[in-house]
Amino acid sequence: MSRPPPPMLSVPEKKTAAAELFRDRHFFGAPAFSEIRDARAAVAVPNPQAQPPASRRALILRYHRLLFSARDDPCAFDETLSFTWHDAFRPHLRHAAASLRFEKAALVFNVGAAASRIAAAHSRATEEGVRAACAEFQRAAGAFRAVGEMMEEEVGTTVDMSSQASAMLERLMLAQAQECCFERALAGGKSPTLCSKVAKQAALFYEEAYAALIAPPLQNHFDRSWVSQVQLKAALFNAEACYRYAIDLHEKTDIGEEIARLQVGVNAIMDAKRSARGAPGPLYDYASRLEQDINKSLETAKDENYRIYLFRIPAATSLAPLPAASLVRSASLAEILEAKTENGSQSP
Repeated sequence: MSRPPPPMLSVPEKKTAAAELFRDRHFFGAPAFSEIRDARAAVAVPNPQAQPPASRRALILRYHRLLFSARDDPCAFDETLSFTWHDAFRPHLRHAAASLRFEKAALVFNVGAAASRIAAAHSRATEEGVRAACAEFQRAAGAFRAVGEMMEEEVGTTVDMSSQASAMLERLMLAQAQECCFERALAGGKSPTLCSKVAKQAALFYEEAYAALIAPPLQNHFDRSWVSQVQLKAALFNAEACYRYAIDLHEKTDIGEEIARLQVGVNAIMDAKRSARGAPGPLYDYASRLEQDINKSLETAKDENYRIYLFRIPAATSLAPLPAASLVRSASLAEILEAKTENGSQSP
């Protein structure tokens, strides 16, 4: 690629307080009680982000499986046992509930967070790296979708586990997975038309995530850098879609629409750069390089149109929406819970 891959967002894990599992007669009577107790203690460390995400995921999945082996009957739950989890994005906020479903949903959230950290850490400079990152982002998307479904019947929780946050995080993870597909398409020499469709779908995913981030209850809950990065990514992939689509228009000598599409693309970048404050520096660098590339093509098209074609330039409002093609999906809960460790074996 002519431009280095821009940075990706990863989700922090939720922290939890110690839980006195012996207060529930089902846990205390389980043959594997000591294993369950130790597994939860391993999950409830003060700083989970300090551990490698693959190791964290293995620990979480092990505890999750032990929970199912011990009991899965929410109606018979002993309410003397309560689970406390902190908001992943505002740790000073927390929620406690005597609910096994809440405990499992928080674990699935953290599996998604670990998958996002693994994905973001992959080097996308190689085909293998971008493919692995794409797969992990799809696992993360599925995990956050599952959290939303699991929490539908729960009364009250932290914002990060609300239906709005779950839907936003799923869309964000799908956007980043689709972004990986765009990078693969470019590196693989795919046609400008296909690259445009893949970029447009990434933009749509990012737009959906951004719309959720600036509306209640998520408004002001996430760090400003998150909002700015998602906003800028939406603009960048709209611009990429216009840029790639314009290449095909140039080959077809449809210079009038080419100029209009390129102008839409460069305007999207300029507007986002003015309003998206706090995004990472490398993302602004990517935006500036893309802006330069589009302006170069725009100058060439305008010059050719002035000297040769004299086509009318259509108004931006008259242009049809660009086609999109989604190449990603949210992983199923079964796929998420069967995630492999880094060495290729199943988590213990």
